[in-house]
Amino acid sequence: MKTYRIVLFAMIILFLFLVAPYFKTNISYLLNPSSIDILASGQWVVVLIWIVVFSAFTLFLLYPRKRGAWKKYSVIYIAYIVALFTEMFGFPLSLYFLSTFLPGTPLPEEPVSTVINFSFFGQDYSLLMTSLIAGFVTVIGGALVVIGWKQIYDADELVTKGIYGYSRHPQYVGMGAIIIAWLFAWPTIPTAIMAVILLVVYFRLAKTEEKELEKEFGKKYLDYKKKTPFLF
Repeated sequence: MKTYRIVLFAMIILFLFLVAPYFKTNISYLLNPSSIDILASGQWVVVLIWIVVFSAFTLFLLYPRKRGAWKKYSVIYIAYIVALFTEMFGFPLSLYFLSTFLPGTPLPEEPVSTVINFSFFGQDYSLLMTSLIAGFVTVIGGALVVIGWKQIYDADELVTKGIYGYSRHPQYVGMGAIIIAWLFAWPTIPTAIMAVILLVVYFRLAKTEEKELEKEFGKKYLDYKKKTPFLF
């Protein structure tokens, strides 16, 4: 294994180790039926803003050349984003559903860690540490999507350098990171189901895409596959 891959895996493991306590507390807090009274709801302007912001990544997936020809699947991602932020700021459907099956239990004495408290459209919000972490991952994932798109869209031949020298599917890595980060930052029943579907769809799409590239570029692409990892 190359040195950069060892370093990368080590950094990922360290990152997961550091953030795990925040997400564990956050998940147990958000899935507690008693927390439904303190979560924001009915903030449809906020829902719309975040849907537009997060759906913007699909703009770089609608006009691909050879790689990432998956614009028909972008609607699934947008549906995931709609479900996520509708439950986050609009209507907490999962908690209402859980409250009918689980008895209300006292909330933890120490609530989830917050970074900053602020007001928006007359509603008070607390920026959770987990949301900040998910936002950080989103920026990185979004950058992978945009950079990967730019390299492909400007190219007239097989791209094997730049970001594609480290991953055969950097755009899928970016989208997958965004999906997984927010799944843990704000777990809901619909997004949990849709996240699995999305990840499976992207994986199968990547495999299909590789078969097409093998037919088109032959040995050149096979040599590229041997020296470049599937994801990272």
